[in-house]
Amino acid sequence: MCSIWVIILLGLLVGYVGGYAGIGGAPFLIAALVLGCGISQYTAQGTVLTMMLGPMSLLGILTLKKEVKTQWKSILIGVVSYAVFSYVGAELAFRFGELSVKKYFAIMLILIGILQLIPGFSPPEHIEKTEQIPPWWMFIIGMITGIIGGLFGIGAGVLMIPIFLMIFNMKKNHARALSLAILLPPVSLGAFIKYQQEGAIDWKLVIILFISYFIANYFGAHRGSKANLKVFKRVYAILLIGIAIVYFLQIKYNS
Repeated sequence: MCSIWVIILLGLLVGYVGGYAGIGGAPFLIAALVLGCGISQYTAQGTVLTMMLGPMSLLGILTLKKEVKTQWKSILIGVVSYAVFSYVGAELAFRFGELSVKKYFAIMLILIGILQLIPGFSPPEHIEKTEQIPPWWMFIIGMITGIIGGLFGIGAGVLMIPIFLMIFNMKKNHARALSLAILLPPVSLGAFIKYQQEGAIDWKLVIILFISYFIANYFGAHRGSKANLKVFKRVYAILLIGIAIVYFLQIKYNS
């Protein structure tokens, strides 16, 4: 188990990255808790999901108020569909078993990382960028990411941001605003209920991580508005793939 200062630093770092990219930063938190602090995969996922029940992205949203106001319908649909189907994902997690979840978690990180590195995957630059997601598509996206979020303990952003940018050719700040706004309400409520039933939540870590993440998220979001998206995507991808490799090495070592 890591010291309280390490946990605080972890929350600050991931909170900054989360605001910078418009994501919750859950993959990094879970990986750090499992690989660095020796916490079980289930407890790490349950703890991070519980942390996301609070308004951790509030300060980040304040920097994107204009983009949030124009997308309230999409935000509402995403919140409801994600919250409902996150319970389904959490149920699947405990049916699969912890070792299988760790393997699938690592595979998911690699897939997300590869998507960021594929050249030409995004629509051509001359195509007009959109500011809205069609309602039915938003429901489907919320459903799929809710299941995956509950299964792996991650938030909406790590999956939604690539979808918004690459498939729907959404404007960067509108994609970040939509993701952060969906994270604001307790979208992981469904998954939280299941993890709580299984006793897979460390409440002390929840409080420490939430406070430190909440503070750093604002500064990351402010900086992210001026960020070079292409550079970030490369760094982000390399980090995710690197984490996945470490996961596989740990699984092999412990088997």
